[in-house]
Amino acid sequence: MTIIVVEDETRVLSFLTEALRKEGHTVHPAATFGEAAETIGNVGSSADLIIMDRLLDRVDAIALIPQMREKCKNAKILVLSTINDPVQKAAALDLGADDYLGKPFQLVELSARIRSLARRNQESSAASILTVGDLQINAIEHKVSVAGKNVDISNKEYLVLVTMMQHPGRVYNKFQLLDRVWDTQFDVESNVVEVTIKNLRRKLESAGSKTEILSRRNIGYWIEA
Repeated sequence: MTIIVVEDETRVLSFLTEALRKEGHTVHPAATFGEAAETIGNVGSSADLIIMDRLLDRVDAIALIPQMREKCKNAKILVLSTINDPVQKAAALDLGADDYLGKPFQLVELSARIRSLARRNQESSAASILTVGDLQINAIEHKVSVAGKNVDISNKEYLVLVTMMQHPGRVYNKFQLLDRVWDTQFDVESNVVEVTIKNLRRKLESAGSKTEILSRRNIGYWIEA
């Protein structure tokens, strides 16, 4: 994998760079906002993964996630942070991060997270075009359209849609969606799945889609035309 590591602690940056290179990855380290912007500009669409410290130059860097997502469309984003509050984790994930790992962490866990994200990259690119009724996903361009008209949805809404459109009619319960889309630990009482589905339905309906995300209480969710 081609990995961009954004970390302002020199010791941690050196450790991650060396460890990931030993695992066979191509690593591009960056220690500041400026270096990160330059590296992302140079590496661009070839990046498979961005590992970023949440506090960069003592500034909360999660606001940069949408820009990173735009410039590195095929890259997964893994946030590292000493901030382990569930609400703060959810905020980073809602902005477009794919995973969130608290500090301190063990290299073995980071490596496992990277492998998991790599598998999701492979799964999402397995079918470049997904179509259910009037709804279509172009996985290469990371775009969703209804009858040819683009629909603006969040990263998590996109991943939920990809998951269900890969197997139309298949029922996914809440915990399966949490595992496949958020790939992190959430409180069992969290309503993040319900809220994401609700917003996704609203956006598809506003776009005039006849394709529906159906659900049955205590059973799960599925999509059909």
